[in-house]
Amino acid sequence: MKKLFNLLASLAILFSCDAFAININLVADKSRLNIGDTLELQVRVNGLDDQAAPSLGVYDLNLGFDRALFSLNAVRWGDSLLGNQLDLAGFGSLQESTPGANGLNVFELSVDSIAALDLLQAGDFTLFSVLFTAQAIGEGNFSLLINALGDASGNPLSANEPNGLAVIVGAAEVPEPSSVMLLLGVLAILALRVRNLQL
Repeated sequence: MKKLFNLLASLAILFSCDAFAININLVADKSRLNIGDTLELQVRVNGLDDQAAPSLGVYDLNLGFDRALFSLNAVRWGDSLLGNQLDLAGFGSLQESTPGANGLNVFELSVDSIAALDLLQAGDFTLFSVLFTAQAIGEGNFSLLINALGDASGNPLSANEPNGLAVIVGAAEVPEPSSVMLLLGVLAILALRVRNLQL
């Protein structure tokens, strides 16, 4: 009986922890591009309830990418449609992005009140976007490591394992002339030769 009780208690704890786990995912605007093209990579959070606790108040993430294939252009904070969900009161947030040897560390801390975050924050939004330029041919892998997540009060939040992404960079295709244009070119050359012979 005691073993059954321990098993049920363990399952209850396990399911209660997973019920509050959030997701942080990578979303790329394209999966294939050519050298010189721009890639926008969004880091999105979901699994929070709309306008309810727990809300996200702080995050510290490492974004891994292949520096041989991609050069970092810029970091854009917040969601393009919803605005920055860690700056809902308009006071700003503490933001830092630090390039490293194997990627980019991104940190943001909200200075909004607990009530503002819990009552106003959406449940699904973009934390930040990173713009890259493809600079070499190959398959580039992007990964995300969660160093820390905290709610509006600074208490730890649990999250599921983030997804990874692969993006393929190919050579820029040179457009081939159409067969009609080639035929017209040949006809124009023949017409000029015939005209020159008649003169």
